[in-house]
Amino acid sequence: MSLKQLFNTILFIPLTILVFATSTANAQYYRYGGGGSGTYGIGLVGSYDVPVGNLGYTFKPAIGYGVSVFSYHGNFTSSITIGYHAYKPKLDTFYYQVDQTNYGTVHYDNYTAISIYLGVAYNFEISDGVKVYAGLNLGAYYTHMAFHSSDLYVDDTENLGEKDAYLAPKIGFTYSLNDNVAIGIEGKYNLFAPTGRAADNPLVGTVYSSYAGSFILTYNF
Repeated sequence: MSLKQLFNTILFIPLTILVFATSTANAQYYRYGGGGSGTYGIGLVGSYDVPVGNLGYTFKPAIGYGVSVFSYHGNFTSSITIGYHAYKPKLDTFYYQVDQTNYGTVHYDNYTAISIYLGVAYNFEISDGVKVYAGLNLGAYYTHMAFHSSDLYVDDTENLGEKDAYLAPKIGFTYSLNDNVAIGIEGKYNLFAPTGRAADNPLVGTVYSSYAGSFILTYNF
């Protein structure tokens, strides 16, 4: 299965949840801070993700996109999100020193990440239809990176697919345009690390990080 096919498959998950939630919701609705008519929402997410640390030396910031399904419980909002982004390498070719007179080269493919995570946030109402919130995301990244290195001694291609544990504190702002439509801005600090046994994977124990800013368009019902 290709990466695109996998993403399209898992994108179906929140839509299925949405249909089920709509069919089972009772007639009494409440949405925090909006005075509207829904307990559920679906949001389209666009983000700008900036890698830092180890990834930041090699890869550029990435445009990401995703879809979220929200459930409102008084002052709390819970969510499930599917997302995707791809970091492009900063250079076509990287060089490293082998000895005093020789250098090797490394060529990187894009570093891709499919994210699947649950979120929870506590909302603070500023005025009617305006709220700020703080919360936490917890889930998984499915990452892929490939590169080719070559020098006097080695000519090697690596193709690495990882499942990473994912955690991100977040803060955000939401403004309700009307009873059903809201726009929001969110900032989060992403932390993700490969899972498994260190004996099988030398990257286990490495923590990667990035900053991300997102724009979210939500329809509540």
